[in-house]
Amino acid sequence: MGSACFYDKYAFGLFQVGGVKFPRLLFGTSPFIGAGQFGERAMRYYLEFYLNPRNITRLYLDSISRGLNAIHVLSDPVIVRAVRDAVYSSGVGSFILATINARNLEEELSLCEMVEADSIIVHGSYTDLMSEKLGCILKEVKRRFGDIPTGIATHLPGKTLPKILNLNINEVEVIMAPINPRGEFMEPDMNSTLEAISNSRRRGKKVIAMKPLAAGELKPREALRFLSDKVDGVAVGITSLEELDELINEAKLLLGPNSDKETNQ
Repeated sequence: MGSACFYDKYAFGLFQVGGVKFPRLLFGTSPFIGAGQFGERAMRYYLEFYLNPRNITRLYLDSISRGLNAIHVLSDPVIVRAVRDAVYSSGVGSFILATINARNLEEELSLCEMVEADSIIVHGSYTDLMSEKLGCILKEVKRRFGDIPTGIATHLPGKTLPKILNLNINEVEVIMAPINPRGEFMEPDMNSTLEAISNSRRRGKKVIAMKPLAAGELKPREALRFLSDKVDGVAVGITSLEELDELINEAKLLLGPNSDKETNQ
């Protein structure tokens, strides 16, 4: 959303996906829907954020003001509107990575248009079904949004990614997968996940870690140090200003500054 001026504010490193400079660090939104991996905290997050979306808007505004104006957005109307409000209120461009479930495609792509998505990937709950329609869905995204980076998320990286690579789907340029130093959520196991991630990167795919803090069980320093040579980018769910500041302080050291600021001004 407004990514033409995104680079002027963004404080962290970038990597290349085709002709697009992609942010290495993204603000994550999965806590806001009360995602199950957060256990007993899930309902608290749902009540605090999803049922009070102004709190989402306020927290992302704080993130934008600190130079983290890149966000991974679930294609949910509450999340999309809250993020859109933050971007408009800030007057600063954001890079929007959107995830679609691909089950109500027209509605979800309309939400992606509303938030002016810069990149779109298919949710792991659909990807892991290995539907023969996956390639067609990504082609439709390209047709509708132009040549933006597209790809997939997976909850079963050690199992799904080898199959995806064998299919040679050109539209899979970006992969999101759970990766963290504890091996949590890395299915079917940590070793197969890391091998699949490594093979994907060797094939030219760009990998973004999700669940890098193991659903809030790890500190950013430990997670980012582990991930620094294993992935291209990281999406981190944030639920407080304290978490945001801790993440930003560590990420500036471990994910690098935006060296392109001068050339994009």
